[in-house]
Amino acid sequence: MRIEKISENKIRIFVSFDDLEERDIDLSSFNYNSPETQELFWDLMEQAELELGFETNESQLCIEAVTDVDQGFIITITKIDDDSDFESIQKFIKNRYKKNDIKFKKKTGGAGSTVMIYNVESFEDLCNLCARLKPVYSGESSAYLCEGSYYLVLKRMDDNEYRIESILSEYGDRVLNVTFLEGYLNEYGKLMVGNDAVGCLGDLA
Repeated sequence: MRIEKISENKIRIFVSFDDLEERDIDLSSFNYNSPETQELFWDLMEQAELELGFETNESQLCIEAVTDVDQGFIITITKIDDDSDFESIQKFIKNRYKKNDIKFKKKTGGAGSTVMIYNVESFEDLCNLCARLKPVYSGESSAYLCEGSYYLVLKRMDDNEYRIESILSEYGDRVLNVTFLEGYLNEYGKLMVGNDAVGCLGDLA
């Protein structure tokens, strides 16, 4: 298991399939929040506090887990300390959980979903992400700036899907409510690149 500190309020945890096997956790029990998964989670939180000083205290937590074809699971944990955070757009596009009511949700699109949207914190990260995607992604893409965050919108494709999602998860968080956010970005966001954002921004990295 490996833990990276993204910011004061966010960490990313890499859990391999070997790690799950050592604890007798299969994919089904991991996704459905078994007692074994709960124990693993709090062990990880204790490790994050000891190694990185990431203290949750009474903070509410946003937890998202995505499968990685090579590494197993990548879990992103964000502390939400300010009540005003819940009044922002984030309350519509992130799952919010308290420490005593944690659920893991695999990041998969709904049936028939053809669009993926990822939230990226900085323009530099957005350009680096596009540079990584450029060799493996050839679909339509656009980029928006909204409320200080950057959003990359991709048309979903079957080829290299796991590889693409693995790269995306390294740089940002996947938006779950795609339908809502598409409308929100069109109305309130600033369109940065309307066509081939991956190619255009990737060249800037």
